[in-house]
Amino acid sequence: MKITAIHGGGDWYDASADYLILPDGMDFEKERAAYEQWHRDVFRGAYERGEHVAYLSLFDWLTQRGAVEPTEDQLEIVGDD
Repeated sequence: MKITAIHGGGDWYDASADYLILPDGMDFEKERAAYEQWHRDVFRGAYERGEHVAYLSLFDWLTQRGAVEPTEDQLEIVGDD
């Protein structure tokens, strides 16, 4: 099992992390590229035309394609302090 961490935010105050278990065979880089293309062509395109398309984060995109959040037994997060 491989747990994927998606880190977000550009600085300390915005930093976040989402943890997912990707299904066997899911290529994260290909999914991220597909998400970025959707965001650019569909989401932003609709916005520029004054249309509404529901926003999806990368986390939402991956979970809609079968990724799941790890349970507390599968993931332990610790600080370095």
